[in-house]
Amino acid sequence: MNLKYNKGFSLIEMLVVIAILVLMATVITVGLSSFYKGRTLDGAVEQAISLINEARSKTLSSKDSSQYGVHFETSRLALFKGPVFTEPNSDNKEFIFSSSVEMFGTTLNGGGSDLVFKRLTGKTDEYGAVSFRLKRDNSKIKNITIEPGGVVSAD
Repeated sequence: MNLKYNKGFSLIEMLVVIAILVLMATVITVGLSSFYKGRTLDGAVEQAISLINEARSKTLSSKDSSQYGVHFETSRLALFKGPVFTEPNSDNKEFIFSSSVEMFGTTLNGGGSDLVFKRLTGKTDEYGAVSFRLKRDNSKIKNITIEPGGVVSAD
């Protein structure tokens, strides 16, 4: 009996290996893309909370003997000095969201899109909620809640 062993790979074996590698790469890419988008949304919410807390902190410390607030728009936030948002103003500090994130809902007491803190107490009459989402995946939503006492939280 004469058995002959082939020491190379057949074309079918190579195609199977390549197909498996392509499938694995696709699964990993989709997973990482979803993770990245989720982190982008989380980052926008964290930045919004940070800006709101900065406005409240500046008001509580009576920086420049003024009160501070945050103006909300679909694609940006602006920290402003004084009781009313005005633009252009060199005192405003702006944060622009990533192109994949948008603010789609602002329900502040009294209506409007400005949150202003009261001096000495840090309270606000414009308490309520602000919602953020991914533009291409409306199921990914994060909410910020602003209490009348000025405390901010996210869910």
